[in-house]
Amino acid sequence: MEQKKTLNFSKIARNYGTLIAYILLLLVFTVLRPSAFATAKNAIAILRQIAMLATISIGLTFVMITKRSDLSIGYSTSFLGIVVAALLVRGGMNIWVAALITVVIGALIGLVNGIVIAYLGVPDFIASLGVGYVVSGINQAYTKGHPISNLPAGFELFGSQRFLGIIPNAVIIMLFVMAISGIILTQTRLGRYIYGVGDNEEASMMSGVNTKKTIVWAYVFCGIACGVTAVMLTSRLGSAHPQAAEDYLLDAIAAVWLGGTAFKNGEPNLAGTLLGALIIGTMANGLTILNVSYYYQDIATGLIILAAVIITSIQKSHKS
Repeated sequence: MEQKKTLNFSKIARNYGTLIAYILLLLVFTVLRPSAFATAKNAIAILRQIAMLATISIGLTFVMITKRSDLSIGYSTSFLGIVVAALLVRGGMNIWVAALITVVIGALIGLVNGIVIAYLGVPDFIASLGVGYVVSGINQAYTKGHPISNLPAGFELFGSQRFLGIIPNAVIIMLFVMAISGIILTQTRLGRYIYGVGDNEEASMMSGVNTKKTIVWAYVFCGIACGVTAVMLTSRLGSAHPQAAEDYLLDAIAAVWLGGTAFKNGEPNLAGTLLGALIIGTMANGLTILNVSYYYQDIATGLIILAAVIITSIQKSHKS
């Protein structure tokens, strides 16, 4: 009986340890600065702060489920922010048309990544980094390093405005992206194929799954998420900066790795990715409230990434 309880406790710790750690993190910041941290206003601020990170991390989750990575997401999102701003300011387009075109271009970047990796056999690390550098070069050549400002007032809809004056629209968009992604991954044949490629690519191929096409779709979804993130971020900033989203790469990887330690024994999953983004956002928010310098926040993020990788490795060793 005692051994069974120990095993159950070990299983709970493996599956829900990250969630328990997040609850403890909330308690620590609540105790240290209750009047500033433990408020509804600050909770909404955290959700708004992580909306872009969570959205781009959801896209990356598709790729990482297939046991691959996409190092172009930061460069792509920065470039796509310039794209939507240029369409609005220099092209005079309607905000919805500009946003849609931006998302489509994001999907095309994902398509290029997927084809190079799946059909040409280039390692995902090299291919996605190469595509990222190409996109970044185009971005810098077009902007000469200068931001694009004077966006139309209506574009605030995607990142700055709030539904009923309370819930940021960016949070609603994030939840919508997560819901659609959840349906794709859990309720469609393509979603099952994506998980199958991640579990055992060779077995999936032997069972008749077009694994190359499946991998391409995973990268396309990641590109779409980059496009949505770019629209939200540009809307929130009120201008497009050539390097606005490059810092998202490490945070997104951290969010997905943290998510892999939650709920599914070291495997990337959407609920875990959202929790990972919440941990990173809450950590940054809490440390800012405590007036901790930003470089210490980078140290904290690095330690979080290391902890996630170590925990995931331990989980996978237990599974095997």
